[in-house]
Amino acid sequence: MNNLTHIRSLLFVPAGKLDKWEKAVASGTDAICIDLEDSVPAAEKRDARSKVFAFLEHGITAHVPVMLRINSPETDAGNSDIEMIRELSRPAGGLMVPKLTGPEPLERLGKQLIMFDKKTQLIPLIETSEGLESARKIMSINLVTAAVFGGHDLAMELGCSKEWDVLSAYRSEFIRSTGGLKLALIDMPWFGLDDLNGLQHETEKAQRFGFTAKAAIHPAQIELINNIFTPSEKEAKDAGEMIRIFEEAGGHAVAWRGMVLEPPVIHQAKRIVERAKRFN
Repeated sequence: MNNLTHIRSLLFVPAGKLDKWEKAVASGTDAICIDLEDSVPAAEKRDARSKVFAFLEHGITAHVPVMLRINSPETDAGNSDIEMIRELSRPAGGLMVPKLTGPEPLERLGKQLIMFDKKTQLIPLIETSEGLESARKIMSINLVTAAVFGGHDLAMELGCSKEWDVLSAYRSEFIRSTGGLKLALIDMPWFGLDDLNGLQHETEKAQRFGFTAKAAIHPAQIELINNIFTPSEKEAKDAGEMIRIFEEAGGHAVAWRGMVLEPPVIHQAKRIVERAKRFN
């Protein structure tokens, strides 16, 4: 089971478009999510589920984690998805679970997976106002390694637009809820397929907010996302120097280039160094 904690990008592939699989794999994405939920009309879900089952059993080729976005486990479609997962010969690489309003459905799903001997990573999709209020409890559940901010559906529920300034308060609440949990924090996709400048600006803001990855809906978005979530050579060098200076000071607070180095700063510096080693 490939841990999702360190990913920079996650690419959605609709369950009805598995013919695009090779392009998805070639994009350089750190993880792929086959979508059985929003991208599949209700009348086509059974057929899509059968195709996904066959694909996972016999046709999958990828060097990255592959997860499924199932339908809500509180719906008939979601229960059918879970039954399909139960029949797989091996666990899925992860399950993204939508429409959560509290921790209970995710807790039940985790217990089911263990009982079925299909234990895998859980990725809650926080996309409702009730889910946002319960985000800390949801993201503290066993098997959760990542969480997604679902700003699109949240905006639809609240009747607001999806611009950054409108959703920034909700992103802040999402990030605040994750403190100390050491999860991959994945920002919502950018839906402007022809607007790479918009994607760049929003991804840069997400990175500064504390997100560690961003979802994508097209392979062409991946390279830019990966670049933004990969520390530059200068950032990694500076972080390494900060760690060295702090350790030479015996762990005491010390000045460096006009700033004070103390444990929280060094903790962040170590994360930058670790990430740089992983992706550079």
